[in-house]
Amino acid sequence: MGGCCLFALFMLLGPRVFLVFVWLLTNWYAAFDSRLIALLCWLFLPYTSLAWMFIYFNNAGQLQGGYLILLVLAVLFDIGVFSGGHRAMKRR
Repeated sequence: MGGCCLFALFMLLGPRVFLVFVWLLTNWYAAFDSRLIALLCWLFLPYTSLAWMFIYFNNAGQLQGGYLILLVLAVLFDIGVFSGGHRAMKRR
């Protein structure tokens, strides 16, 4: 049971920690229009912001083909992380 909680904690905090390292070590935050948008993405949509930064720098921000699928999957994963925690709280 403890491993499940550790996995959930990693899924919730892992991308945010990675985004902090990206912000400190690279210029990838240039993919966002403002620091406020970057901060809000860090708080609420970390997987989506990682996917958007990847798309922005590898495909010049063009949402076509597989890049669009990647962004949609990242949004769904962000929603799943938050809704999964809500569903677990409801069961208790």
